[in-house]
Amino acid sequence: MDNYLIVLKDSLIKKDNILTDLISKSEEQAEIVKAEPVDWDEFTHIVDEKGELIDEIMKLDDGFETLYARIKEGLEENKEKYKDIILEIQALVKSVTEKSTKLQAIEYRNKTIIETAFANTRKEIKQSKLGQKAAADYYNKMNKINTIDPQLMDRNC
Repeated sequence: MDNYLIVLKDSLIKKDNILTDLISKSEEQAEIVKAEPVDWDEFTHIVDEKGELIDEIMKLDDGFETLYARIKEGLEENKEKYKDIILEIQALVKSVTEKSTKLQAIEYRNKTIIETAFANTRKEIKQSKLGQKAAADYYNKMNKINTIDPQLMDRNC
């Protein structure tokens, strides 16, 4: 039982550290999106890193739940014996919960910032396309002005 509780505790410590990393990555992501111009390559890189961290959390959660289900009954029967490590695990669960809540708040704010940045980027792309079309139209019309119609020359001679 002692070893199982240590594994649960270690799992929570790892999850707590990963959540700290995720919070940092999310804050970094917000700064990238707020910058002008937005570095979408760096943004994508951070999204990929966050995906890997989230995958790690999912694995830790699955392992934690499986192990806890296995020892739950024995743990409840011996609460007093494992009181100290149970308190440590409870403190870690509290920390993980607080960080999860903080991460959700950051992600909610980031969603708005990112949507605005996407809209601005779409607008810039549309304006760029319109500018390119206008330039191409201008170029084509200017080329026509410099071309003298051969029929006009024949009639005037």
